[in-house]
Amino acid sequence: MAKRSNPFQAQVGRTEAGSFRITVRARNSKDQYNRYRELAVSAYKLAAEMERRAQKLGVGWVISPQVFNSRIDVELSERDDERAAASFVAKVLADLGFT
Repeated sequence: MAKRSNPFQAQVGRTEAGSFRITVRARNSKDQYNRYRELAVSAYKLAAEMERRAQKLGVGWVISPQVFNSRIDVELSERDDERAAASFVAKVLADLGFT
């Protein structure tokens, strides 16, 4: 059976404080997935998966979903490895079809 493609995409950027910021958008701005509730569900599901994986890794990153604007911030402390966090974000997004 073919895997269904994700109707959402993610853009990764940075906050003013240097945290990773993931913004979830519908791939097609004219379809049913470009509604607040659909975007919120997608952001919550992504944040939940990130929390599960971060816990397994034993990292102290804070995963902060902000569903009112379809964003998730991954906040690091000064002691955290930014490369490891960037790799983590890229892997989760790829595994869930957000790329």
